[in-house]
Amino acid sequence: MILGFLALFAVINVFNATVQLNLNGYGYVSEFKIFNTSLGSLDVEVYLWTSIVLTFLFFSATIYCIYRGLPTDPVVLEKLGKLEENVAVNQNMLENTQIGFFKKLEDNNNANEEFFRKVSLNLEESRKEALANFAEHKKALDNIDKDNRKNAEIIKRQATEFTDVRKKVEGIESAINGTTAEKAELTSQTKLDRFKGVTPGLATKFDNAGIRNVSELLVADSVSIADKVSESAEAIANLQALAQLLMVPGIDEKHARLLVRFGVTSRRELANQDPVHLYRGVVGIAKTSVEEGKLPASKIPTIEDVSMWIKQARL
Repeated sequence: MILGFLALFAVINVFNATVQLNLNGYGYVSEFKIFNTSLGSLDVEVYLWTSIVLTFLFFSATIYCIYRGLPTDPVVLEKLGKLEENVAVNQNMLENTQIGFFKKLEDNNNANEEFFRKVSLNLEESRKEALANFAEHKKALDNIDKDNRKNAEIIKRQATEFTDVRKKVEGIESAINGTTAEKAELTSQTKLDRFKGVTPGLATKFDNAGIRNVSELLVADSVSIADKVSESAEAIANLQALAQLLMVPGIDEKHARLLVRFGVTSRRELANQDPVHLYRGVVGIAKTSVEEGKLPASKIPTIEDVSMWIKQARL
């Protein structure tokens, strides 16, 4: 009677464990109480398997007791034998199920360990790659820093050369002004807005480019300045030629333009000219300009004028 009750109680626990497992899933811990007293906690999966095992044990014990109390009937003995065989088969199935469950659990653990191992390897490789990229970027930045230092030295040297050239131009101007009573149209310090060859708009563009006087115009590179003031390099070179010639005493703007049209574009070229050859060329251009109405006849230079220009250019 007691064994039957225990077997029934075990079946109820199997049912209870199955319900909890379906409701809460694997890993749920069930707590057992009698009234308000806790008897402990047990994983619901272990609770299920324990209940199944106890059910079979109590059921087997109950059958065994009933069997011993009954007369030895061959039919009953045969049925009991089959029952024992079923119990053995069920127990074997239970053991196989447990073995499969733990094997699957072990495989999952191994798979997780392999996954984390691969993740660790990938992280290490990523770290090494990041360090290598950082080293390459640092090397590139060092090279850029070296180039910047070299460029700074070049700019400093060019600034020094620019200062030297400006001083030479000022020295030439001083020498000319000191040896003749006649003044030149331009000096190295003449503002570009007072240079008749430079329009007000162009003077503003030159000012924005950092060129404010004749000296700075003469030492500037015509190609780079042309881009900044939206003019052609030829036009800038023409202005530089006019400026050099107008710094020679006795030459005005119209005479300077005649010389440029003849091909004389610097003070040095003027100093190296033959007076007669230069006179013939300039007078021919001047007469053509007079016929075209671009030059008054009074501005045609004489041989004395040309000789004086060459002499002043050589000072």
